[in-house]
Amino acid sequence: MKTISTEPRRRFLSSAAVVAAAGAAAAVPAAAAPMKKKVAGGTVMGNWFFSSGLTGVRAEARKDPHAFGGDVKEQTHTIMKAHKANLEALGSSLENVVKVTAFLADVKTEKNGFNEAYAQYFPKDAPSRTALGGIFPDNQTKVEIELVAWIP
Repeated sequence: MKTISTEPRRRFLSSAAVVAAAGAAAAVPAAAAPMKKKVAGGTVMGNWFFSSGLTGVRAEARKDPHAFGGDVKEQTHTIMKAHKANLEALGSSLENVVKVTAFLADVKTEKNGFNEAYAQYFPKDAPSRTALGGIFPDNQTKVEIELVAWIP
């Protein structure tokens, strides 16, 4: 009869074993790994699109610090239209978005306006979302939005 020890077993990897494991992972042929490529508005890896953070400040506001960049609703619409166009160019859509991260210049005062505009792009089954405060290098930027989407 085999005796089973109740004492916990501890296993330690030697540094040589760690190096060997890392080398084995690096030896995986490039063809087995999904190809990563830069596209307008982000990066595609396999069937996933990882967008860059986009802002909706009007072009003239970048040249003239006194020009108005639009309120948070206008900027949210501008950004979501750009994300929609990028996804459609890849053969996907907003329906395939699985995660959104939004950075707001002032979460306390602008979240309601942001939510109002944002909801128009995800009327049902909205993706997971995180909205948090961000500090932007200019006074015109009210919101920046990035997303992750599936490309069928």
